Amino acid sequence: MDIQMVGIDHSKASIEYREGFSFTRHEAAMAMNQIMEWYQEELTGCVVLSTCNRTELYISCVEESMDPYEILCRVKDIDEEVYQDLNTQRKGSEVVEHLFSLACGLKSKVFGEDQIITQVKDALANAREAESTDIVLEKLFQTAITAAKKVKTSVHLTAVNASVVENMITVLTREFNTLQDIPCLVIGNGEIGRLAATRLLQVGAKVTMTLRQYKSREVDIPLGVHCIDYQDRYGVLSDMSVVVSATTSPHHTIRYEDSHEILDDDRKRILIDMAVPRDISLRLSELDNIELYNIDSLGGVATDTINNQSVAVAMEILEEYQEEFNTWYLFREYIPLIQSVGRTSSISVLNRIDKQMKKIIDDPESAEEIRKLVKAASNRVVTNLLYGLKESLNKEQWSSCLEAIESASSKNGNEEV
Repeated sequence: MDIQMVGIDHSKASIEYREGFSFTRHEAAMAMNQIMEWYQEELTGCVVLSTCNRTELYISCVEESMDPYEILCRVKDIDEEVYQDLNTQRKGSEVVEHLFSLACGLKSKVFGEDQIITQVKDALANAREAESTDIVLEKLFQTAITAAKKVKTSVHLTAVNASVVENMITVLTREFNTLQDIPCLVIGNGEIGRLAATRLLQVGAKVTMTLRQYKSREVDIPLGVHCIDYQDRYGVLSDMSVVVSATTSPHHTIRYEDSHEILDDDRKRILIDMAVPRDISLRLSELDNIELYNIDSLGGVATDTINNQSVAVAMEILEEYQEEFNTWYLFREYIPLIQSVGRTSSISVLNRIDKQMKKIIDDPESAEEIRKLVKAASNRVVTNLLYGLKESLNKEQWSSCLEAIESASSKNGNEEV
């Protein structure tokens, strides 16, 4: 199976290292275009998956000797040796097992979270737009997404309070005792930002959310949230006890140079940075009245602490879909051969009945219609028989049988009529 991947994730790399490998959606599209241009002879497809907790590159190879880590470092202009111990590479069936487990949240920092399904779907959609995917990666990602949806609807995986947002609420409650009427600024109106704003409202906080003008008509604003333009965020900082930032921006949303004089007072403040790369300048943590948390320090529930029947059921579902993909991949290489045998057989059948059919049917149009039906039916029958053989034969026997049938049918076949 000529698929490989490399990943830099929270299990080995801290946020300081992960943010160097992170991509925005646009950057990922540009990277995939660049990779396919550089390796057009060696690769048939690639997909970049970049989230807060991981960056992964999937490649479909013409040659197994390709090194996905080398490709990732090249496109990010990063020295390979510096991060050699922080990456994980997988090949073939290992890639399949990893992506399927990942898509349903089994490998997430927040165990069982389902946002990863959307992120996997977005990665595939982005690769399609960049025209960097191929039939193998398409099928791999589509099947992983389908499996993850089945797990989501069949099994409850998420542990109680095992989400970054819930951990944020726990931290803030510990720091302030109560969040009732605590003024909070949420920067970013994506899924995480809206969830954070909603939970803060539910515990009694006063929530202000930034909104970019060009997106003002495209997002749902939680009821009870006061909105300001993103450009006005520094103007309200002095009134805030809590600042939460969760954007996909490649730049800081709260810069030290623009905020330290505003924030350096006697007021206790908690800054929550949920982004990778980071939204909030790390230098702000040097201020005596500031506590800065990031997505790592907020933490989550490690997957190895979860051991219950739900996980076992999820694994059974994933194994079923993995087998489906592996079977598809095995058959895929024989599709041209099977189609060739079916086509040759249908032509042979037509040649055998053609003279008799002309005697029975006078109308040329009707005769041609019948010929098309006979050709399609005979092709389908032969194709189904060949696929059916796999149930009784192992891979090697099935392959040898198909090749022998193709050779025999080619000798007996005629030119298409």
